[in-house]
Amino acid sequence: MEVVELPGTITVHDPDPVVVHMASYRAWADQHDVPFDATIDRARALVTDHIARQGAYKITCLGGIFVCRL
Repeated sequence: MEVVELPGTITVHDPDPVVVHMASYRAWADQHDVPFDATIDRARALVTDHIARQGAYKITCLGGIFVCRL
C-alpha cells in the first residue's frame, strides 16, 4: 500500500466561508448541547479579528489517496 499525501491551504479574506462551514454542523451540535449560536458568534469575531490583523485567514489541510495493489 502507498499513501499519496495531498497537502493544501485554504486562504480566505472574509469570515463568511468559515462561519458558513461551521454553521453546517448545527444538527450535530444540537445533539450534544453545544451553545451553537454563541460558538458561531465567537468564531466570527475571532476570524474577523485575525483577518483584520493578518490580511487573511489560512486553514491547512491534509488529504490523501491510498494506492492499494493486490
